Amino acid sequence: MPVRADLKWFYGLGFAFLALNLICFAFDFYFSILLPFVPVILYVMLVRTDLLLYILAFATPLSIPFKDIGGGIGLIVPTEPLILFLFLGFGFKLMKGQQLNMKVLKNPIVLVVMLNVLWLIITSFTSVRPLISAKYTLSYIWYVFVFLIVLAHFFQKERRIRIFLWCFSIATTILVAYTLKNHAAESFTRLYAYTAMRPFLPDHGMYAAAISFVIPVMMVFALFGLKSNFNGFAVSMATFVFIFVTLGVIFSFTRASWLSLVVAIGVFFLLMFKVQFRSIVMIGLVGIGAVLLFQNTILMELGRNKQDSDDDIEEHLQSFSNVSTDPSNLERLNRWSSASRMFQDKPIVGFGPGTYTFEYGPYQLSSEMTIISTNAGDLGNVHSEYLRPFAESGVLGGLLFLALVIITLREGFALFYAADSNHIRILVLGCLLGLITYFAHGLLNNYSEFDKIAVPMWGFMAVLVAVRAFHLPVKTD
Repeated sequence: MPVRADLKWFYGLGFAFLALNLICFAFDFYFSILLPFVPVILYVMLVRTDLLLYILAFATPLSIPFKDIGGGIGLIVPTEPLILFLFLGFGFKLMKGQQLNMKVLKNPIVLVVMLNVLWLIITSFTSVRPLISAKYTLSYIWYVFVFLIVLAHFFQKERRIRIFLWCFSIATTILVAYTLKNHAAESFTRLYAYTAMRPFLPDHGMYAAAISFVIPVMMVFALFGLKSNFNGFAVSMATFVFIFVTLGVIFSFTRASWLSLVVAIGVFFLLMFKVQFRSIVMIGLVGIGAVLLFQNTILMELGRNKQDSDDDIEEHLQSFSNVSTDPSNLERLNRWSSASRMFQDKPIVGFGPGTYTFEYGPYQLSSEMTIISTNAGDLGNVHSEYLRPFAESGVLGGLLFLALVIITLREGFALFYAADSNHIRILVLGCLLGLITYFAHGLLNNYSEFDKIAVPMWGFMAVLVAVRAFHLPVKTD
């Protein structure tokens, strides 16, 4: 009985696939087994790029970094391959005639970011380590284009914003559940809190900063969801995620994240009382002036605190202001001082993007070094998003980052007050407060080059950009 033509193709492809895998396995190449998924990936990448966005949002909190997959090349799985697919999918749409929206490109947040990109490129050429700086700058451009520019275009539909936030939040809840399970097995001790989230993240600081993005979003959904036509299940889920992830931050023993949540809650009440952004700026300037004026008295009072880090949460919180004996706090001051000296040495163009870790060693003073100090830069970076650009890209690099923070906050306030629907208002509020948690955390740590932080940080900014470009029929002056 003759074999049907379609079955011949079926058997032929089957045997060809089997033969290909046998050859690949003989050379220890096992990725060939994924070939049947290529058509599906191509379809999603070229036709349903929005699905790729949701998959990426869900995958980011649960991605795993591999330092060496061969040839000394590192890879974050599955985040980086998904980012590549999203980039290619959007590029395909551009080639097919889709235009970049000028409202997105002219947004003040995007303009400041583009100026920063230009300055990073310039300072990469003047860098003391050009290869390191080029790699850092390319990574920065990559994240900015995909998660700020591309996402802002996808967020033309409000529904996509909500799905993106839910995907990221649910995956974050899974991450917290995994971490708390590991932590509970060790009786929630402080030392084990530093590594309980591995292999997904390297330490508790980045873990707490990443999951803190979710807390304001879920809090806002829980408080105002019913007014925005959320169903009861969605509001209940938001309440659960809010409480559960908050527990995750508490048991992370990360004082910077505790502080960041307090700041976000404070801004939440300011927004509820309709305080204008310019008033907050004035209050902030007065506060900074007072700190500078009374800095000697403040340092004297801080020096009296001898409470070190502790398993007891209350005592661990008290150690936050201990700058006399706590090694973590002292080392942070050491890194800040090193960054300040680096800036004084190269105030115009800095040492080059991404170079602080490799260059700060000689700028440490023996009197400021601690028991955890190192010249290798293997125990964290400068511990400040604000000082790092000054040391690496000079005065203009530092001012551009400050401008980005201030303009983003101003945009968030303006959009929240201008929104004419509860749907948009709670999205703006949740994303603004989420960004504030990291802007506050960034005073004490810097993680923005890692996917766990970069995706929500640029993604939340993309929400603000999209709201101004596509979802505001009223003036926002």
